[in-house]
Amino acid sequence: MNNLIKLKNFSEIYENYDIFFIDLWGVVHNGEKIFNGIYKVLDEIKLLNKKVFFMTNAPRRSKVIEKQLSLFGLSRDLYECVISSGEITWQSLKKKSYKFCYIIGPERDHHLIEGLDYEVSKDYENVEIIINTGPWGFEDKLENYKPILEGLVKSKPLMICSNPDKIVVRGDRFVICAGLLAQYYESIGGDVNYYGKPYNEIYNYCYEKISQINKRKILVIGDSLDNDIKGANNQNLDSLLVTDGIHRDVNSEKGIDKAKLNDLIIKKKITPTYYIRDLIF
Repeated sequence: MNNLIKLKNFSEIYENYDIFFIDLWGVVHNGEKIFNGIYKVLDEIKLLNKKVFFMTNAPRRSKVIEKQLSLFGLSRDLYECVISSGEITWQSLKKKSYKFCYIIGPERDHHLIEGLDYEVSKDYENVEIIINTGPWGFEDKLENYKPILEGLVKSKPLMICSNPDKIVVRGDRFVICAGLLAQYYESIGGDVNYYGKPYNEIYNYCYEKISQINKRKILVIGDSLDNDIKGANNQNLDSLLVTDGIHRDVNSEKGIDKAKLNDLIIKKKITPTYYIRDLIF
């Protein structure tokens, strides 16, 4: 913790960077609405002609997420593009030769096989690949999926996890994500390929959209040590942890409980460059 820099406002550091890889869920919105302070942050970044790339573990294609942000009221001219784990998943599936797939996830995520030569299997025996986008319902628990995963693993299909997050905050509630289901599938002997943060593919996909890369001028902003900050560490990028997301237990009434945050960082062995309670300018 002695090396960490606590920020009160984002304005303290934003001039030091030219490009921002910003997480969406937990930093920009809570799945239901945009956080109030975000508009000011994005406006100020744009005023200095700096670039924002929204990098998200949402299991949906980029164009779908851009539409969602528009419905939330976020102007398209405030960011360069959305780079999602769902987009990386679709690009990967396009290159694979599997035929029969089993989809774990809500109907809205089934567009991940649109335009691809995949057939959805209704039973466990003919499955060659599992496409895991997360739970069918926001109230679901891991226990609801154990019998399904235990049935699927018998024929050893590869699981594609399009969202490595294990948990996320929707509104004011914690809900499970695809990463938790994938973790259990691995624990019972299944093989999993993960797409999204903290894995390299999503960063490489983003780098391709940048003409000149200077990693010292890129800042990663996210609320997950395991995904956002670990990914930044793996890429040798500076990072800013927003503590009011999935790690909100480290917060106190007056701000951030440094002792709790320190314990969490030591436990996970993942360290951000900066930390802030909310992303406010």
